[in-house]
Amino acid sequence: MNLTFTVARTEAELADVLRLREAVYVADQGRLADAADTAATFDRFDAHAEYILGYVDGAAAGTVKVVPDSAAGLPCDDTVDISALRVGNRLVEFGHLMTLPTMRHREIGMALMREAVIHSAREHDMTHILGDFFVDDSEGLRGFYKEIGFFALHEPYEDTRFQGAPLSLVAALDVTDAVRRARTPEGRKSRLLQYFFGDYDSYAGNDSHAVKEVADADTASTPC
Repeated sequence: MNLTFTVARTEAELADVLRLREAVYVADQGRLADAADTAATFDRFDAHAEYILGYVDGAAAGTVKVVPDSAAGLPCDDTVDISALRVGNRLVEFGHLMTLPTMRHREIGMALMREAVIHSAREHDMTHILGDFFVDDSEGLRGFYKEIGFFALHEPYEDTRFQGAPLSLVAALDVTDAVRRARTPEGRKSRLLQYFFGDYDSYAGNDSHAVKEVADADTASTPC
């Protein structure tokens, strides 16, 4: 399997995003009546957002949307007050992470999310990642997200954009904390932490907020 990534910029690439949304949210899951149903909500941030596309052997297989915080705000502002989290931080929100039904269980979704982390570190030097996730059977964050370090910002709610979907939950991840935990003995045992943040400094660069914060913490804890 040859998996490659690109940020959607051309008309053809943006059309691939809509085709994926049609195939997943409309045809497969029946959660949207039309691929453009989110135009007035999530998609209103498209002017300054980026869609990352994953291609398998040249065909679009999945996508994830990255929305950096700006004067326009973030999609999750409609659900939760994140004003305190904004103070001194740089936020990005991930959304519309999806893969074709025929491509599931091949870890393409994980690869897309990692690519979104890399992109956000390089382009936006983010300190926190936010996402609006479907809850598990216990109405909490799925174990995948909790192991990485996401924490809930409010109680589960019904997202009326999606028909017949589980309850949703807005959660945040402190990137500096995730990088620090990935370097601990316990964190080195976590496949997920290592996958996303074990090599963070290699792709984020020395000017990254998270890299500097972790380096400062490591120095401060080193005995003289």
